[in-house]
Amino acid sequence: MRRPLADVCLDIASFAQERKHEFLSYILRLAAAEAYKSTAEEDAFELPRSKRLASQELIAGIWDWDIINDRSYLDPVSAGFFDVDPDSAARGLPNMAYLSAIHPDDVAAVEAAITQAMRHGGLYEAEYRLIKNDRLTWVYARGSCTLDRSGQPVRMVGAVIDITHDKSMH
Repeated sequence: MRRPLADVCLDIASFAQERKHEFLSYILRLAAAEAYKSTAEEDAFELPRSKRLASQELIAGIWDWDIINDRSYLDPVSAGFFDVDPDSAARGLPNMAYLSAIHPDDVAAVEAAITQAMRHGGLYEAEYRLIKNDRLTWVYARGSCTLDRSGQPVRMVGAVIDITHDKSMH
């Protein structure tokens, strides 16, 4: 099942918009527009047979961190991954409330990736383990950090994808 990358971006953008993550939806729509410019075969995105899931199953969730006020907002799916009450996550919690779910061996790498994105703006990405009920889940987080005019980080939004299956295959 081959789908153009732009179509995948639009699907995820709609998913983000449904959850009131307008900025993430906007970024994904920009990515879709760029992808539509090229029709080369290598721009197609194909999920392996074992991973052909509905988008709501593929995406663990969406997050939005208001850095200035240190309030992170997660959708219910993400809140479950971080073992946080979904209602509290929707109202926003300090970022540390989520970071405490990260495996201790991965905390330094995640913090370094956050610091890097906050220093220069733009891309944030990290792979790490989450601990919930003595069970490990691998996730891939990707987002974008926005800086204000003076270069200070103000907001970071992104998505978290469960990659546990990928990790178990290696």
